[in-house]
Amino acid sequence: MEVKNIMSDRVVYCTTRDTIRCAVSKMYAYNIGAVLVVDDVGSPVGIFTERDLVKVVAEGISLDTPLEKLAPKELIKAYPNESVFMAAQKMIEHNIRHIPVVEGNRVVGILSIRDALRSLIALEGAYP
Repeated sequence: MEVKNIMSDRVVYCTTRDTIRCAVSKMYAYNIGAVLVVDDVGSPVGIFTERDLVKVVAEGISLDTPLEKLAPKELIKAYPNESVFMAAQKMIEHNIRHIPVVEGNRVVGILSIRDALRSLIALEGAYP
């Protein structure tokens, strides 16, 4: 099965100038675990996740801090025609739960570890 068959094409964005509060508000409003962070021209530069929020709270970082002030992470990417198995391996290798799906320089979706696991279990016939 390919990533394009199970990814969510609803990608929620924040810019590097938006605050942590903005990202958290969007995560809450859309009931999602990650927000893609893009630069001024819309290119993906990072991802803000639930794990990042835990770090923010633990370290006492203000929710009004711009996302650009957080330490940048390498943005691991998946591709639409890539197998779900390969994307899941990347997620395990990099200890991440969300991975943007890119085609060229454009983000076309996002894949969560839950989506990947659900599809792999379905291949075994154990999940509807």
